[in-house]
Amino acid sequence: MWVFNCTKAAVELFTTTVKGEKRTCVETPPHKTITEAIEQEKDGVVFPNRLGQTDAYDTDWHWLVHCVSVKRQKYLLVMDYNTRYCMTMLAPKKGDVASFVNDFEGHLYLNIMGITAPHNMDVKEVAESLEACHELGNGAVFYQRNDRSAQAHINDVSWRVERHCYEDFMLEEEEDLLDFNLFTGEIPRRVKGQKDHFYPVQAFLLQWLNAFARDSEKTITPNLLETRNYFQVLSKNNVLDGVNNNAADAALAELLKSLPADVAHLGEGSLNQKNAKPSAEKNKDVKPKDVKHKDNVIDFSAYQKKR
Repeated sequence: MWVFNCTKAAVELFTTTVKGEKRTCVETPPHKTITEAIEQEKDGVVFPNRLGQTDAYDTDWHWLVHCVSVKRQKYLLVMDYNTRYCMTMLAPKKGDVASFVNDFEGHLYLNIMGITAPHNMDVKEVAESLEACHELGNGAVFYQRNDRSAQAHINDVSWRVERHCYEDFMLEEEEDLLDFNLFTGEIPRRVKGQKDHFYPVQAFLLQWLNAFARDSEKTITPNLLETRNYFQVLSKNNVLDGVNNNAADAALAELLKSLPADVAHLGEGSLNQKNAKPSAEKNKDVKPKDVKHKDNVIDFSAYQKKR
């Protein structure tokens, strides 16, 4: 279930007046704050629920929706509450909720493809995750509800949208909007309760993989993602010939040590890959990280970029 928590500006976009009567899709929220709503859902389990190792996909996915106008062009800023990844979209006509939901799903899938592209992920695997999302998240509800912390981040994105439109060009094409989303996703953020900053695009990618990967027993961690990317590069036959296989096996064995103990079995069999000759420098760059979960909420500090 997609829960769109709308600011006052977004509510106005989704509201029309017909013969003096206001019509809107926005409902009165059952909880005053998003935080309270999340705490009440499934004993504190937040979407996506496999991060809490639960069995069913029946928790809500909260987004904050805000509307801004630049040069008479209205934009919707739709931010994932959990990871603070924001999608900037062209706003639909006033009151056209169906178009918004369709556009939102399309933009979501486009952003996932854009985010996963640099990671050399298998196209079939990405397609399966998109299909899983469509099957499990095709319901939507709209509430008028805000969050001070998320609003501060949305305000920053809003400022950057306006600056881009005035200093560069208007964001109107899907590719330009995607590039802008990926750019803002690389801006470090901080939230209450987290000691260090995090990068929304990284947190959003890991959240997506954990929620919609077809293998229900697999938990994706930053280390696992780095290791899997490394193996995929090796499988593309773009390595040099003449490297000793024993050295390659030793390098892979060292790399697998970075996997957390509970998912180390996912690397079994990789040592027997033929023609896999890893770069020593690439292997050296992969460092262990710890992924912590507290009350089924992501610890974003695990997703920080290497300095």
